[in-house]
Amino acid sequence: MKKHVIGLDGGGTKTVGVLLNNNGEMLGRTVAGSSNIQAIGEEELADTFKTLVEELLKQAKIENIEIDHIYAGLAGAGRPKDKERVARVFDALNLTKSYTVDTDAMAALAGSFSGGSGIIVISGTGAICFGKDEQGNVVRCSGWGYLLGDEGSGFYIGQQAIMAALKYLDGRGVKTALRAELEKKYNLDSIDLIISPIYSGQIDRTEIASNAPLVFDLAQQGDAAAEQIIQQAGIELGKIVAATAKRMKKENQNVQVALIGSIFNQINVLLPFIKKETDPISRHIDFIEPRWEPAIGSALLGLQQEGISINDELLETLTRTKLSA
Repeated sequence: MKKHVIGLDGGGTKTVGVLLNNNGEMLGRTVAGSSNIQAIGEEELADTFKTLVEELLKQAKIENIEIDHIYAGLAGAGRPKDKERVARVFDALNLTKSYTVDTDAMAALAGSFSGGSGIIVISGTGAICFGKDEQGNVVRCSGWGYLLGDEGSGFYIGQQAIMAALKYLDGRGVKTALRAELEKKYNLDSIDLIISPIYSGQIDRTEIASNAPLVFDLAQQGDAAAEQIIQQAGIELGKIVAATAKRMKKENQNVQVALIGSIFNQINVLLPFIKKETDPISRHIDFIEPRWEPAIGSALLGLQQEGISINDELLETLTRTKLSA
């Protein structure tokens, strides 16, 4: 008798769901709205889950199908109280025989390495690193939010750009085109006029992070301040990889590191600075792209919860039947 599992990868703007059977066949893939319970609450979360499951079952075209497990890797579900709130939603909906609520980072980790061991670094607006060893132990490094961490993230790069422009205005920093470019972008007569919209929240952390591509562009043009920011961002990302590998006792061992997030669109620029920090730990670190998207990672974890081994045959079937949307 076939088993069927659904894997979810949920964030603040969208949730991806995939439906697999125990052979690894992908029977459906769909996208719905937010599933961050901190942002939308239980009622809207229930609507998101129902929409996803109904659409996946419709795509599967199998009558009287029962879902054995839903593995939900969700942003905003890292704390016990938040997991309990998500669990209440699942209990009320009765969509599946069993379920697991976990973080979106665990979905990304499982997707990157097909449920196996490795390290992921996520750098978008924020930055965080997770590692999983062969025994299933998980290590986390950084990701403490924009007020306390997230070094190497898009926010970090954008924040440092604004600070460099202000230092140039003060006469305590090097001359940089960042000042003129930021004044132009935000229609400011002087860069110091950016202070009020930042502290009032008009320019929020996502908007600050959106300045990262500008910094990369100016760094490639030889702007000294921008070059220093990008160099330091790479060093900071390297530090969290090195710390994670060390805590996993991977010194001088082979380890794969999957790079996830928009900042790694510039990996060729960042990699020399990342390796400056990781090479002293191990020269056997291989930086790769994730094998699967996080929703598939959740589904693979769901299969494992049902006692199904993730073997080569299953992964070959998944490769052959993989859907995109």
